[in-house]
Amino acid sequence: MGMRGQAATEYLIILAVVVIIALIVVGVLGAFPAISGTVTRQQSEAYWQNAEVGILPNYRIAGSTAELTVKNNKGFSIRLNGVRFDGQGAVASTSVLLPPGGQTDVNVNGIPACNSGQQFSYTVSMTYQDQLSGREFTFTGATQLTGTCQ
Repeated sequence: MGMRGQAATEYLIILAVVVIIALIVVGVLGAFPAISGTVTRQQSEAYWQNAEVGILPNYRIAGSTAELTVKNNKGFSIRLNGVRFDGQGAVASTSVLLPPGGQTDVNVNGIPACNSGQQFSYTVSMTYQDQLSGREFTFTGATQLTGTCQ
């Protein structure tokens, strides 16, 4: 009588092993970016459009300069003070005031250089000031900004 449940347990163990192997294969093939570590341009654009301080998909990087359209997705006005790519770069002009939902074109100079046709993937950080409290914050994107250099 004690052996009746043994076959069912063995089948469950085999099923669990098959599921684990399938998840590993899918992760290696890149179906889950969080597992594989790669992010496509489409995924990057989707993330950055909706980030706290967003970057619209018309961004362009050439040499050591980035041209961005930055959008304030917060519910209050902010003053954009800086944009950094992998820890380098500065907004070309003085800081920019953005109302809620407002957007502006920004040139960022001094970023890590990239050659025409080369793929890029940068960690982007933006420093801004909350106009209500006067406090300064740094927002670093959870997803890298990716694309092809111009």
